[in-house]
Amino acid sequence: MAASGKGLAAFHCRKHVEHKARHGSHWHGTYSAAELKPYLTAATSYVRLRAESDRFIKAALNAVALLLEEAGPTEIATRLRGMSANRRARIALARLRVAGIKPERLVAIVLAVTALIEEDPGSHRTKEFRMVQIAKALHRLASGTHKRWPFLDHQGRQRQTELHAFPRSSGPVLRLIGRAVEQPCEWVVERHLSAVLALKVKRYGRHPVLRTAGLE
Repeated sequence: MAASGKGLAAFHCRKHVEHKARHGSHWHGTYSAAELKPYLTAATSYVRLRAESDRFIKAALNAVALLLEEAGPTEIATRLRGMSANRRARIALARLRVAGIKPERLVAIVLAVTALIEEDPGSHRTKEFRMVQIAKALHRLASGTHKRWPFLDHQGRQRQTELHAFPRSSGPVLRLIGRAVEQPCEWVVERHLSAVLALKVKRYGRHPVLRTAGLE
């Protein structure tokens, strides 16, 4: 891309640069909801059990609750064009609040994504990839605008038209969302990641690659 005068990526082609913008890695894709599910289930139960008794988890929950509360108003997805990345990131967080997503869910997602990356031997272990994967998981909870309008057709029958618009899940917005949610959870990850991973392994076994390789 540098040679073509369209950017400063000296060692990667446009395809890989765009892949990194969307997934946080030049080569690793986004984890699916199914891949994340056992880690998220374990992390969710772990956080709920210690929400009041553990000072690190309690502090993270309070910080995330404040983050959502201070995110400001939401905006429909079709009006995001031209806004700064910071503004769009705040709107994405506000959308989680409006959707009723609890702070426990966000803290659990940070733990789950970190645990999956830690256990997966083929993962990309960089801070950027982790932040993007956290943001991607959050986007799946409440990322779009959905509206429905009833109307009568030419024969007088009741019909319904729908609008489903989704913001572009790529670029600096993902990094800002991931960083904003991960930062209050750093001590939780530091103190509890190994226990969450152990709980996941106890309930669901090791990562499929490790089982296939006979390393379980």
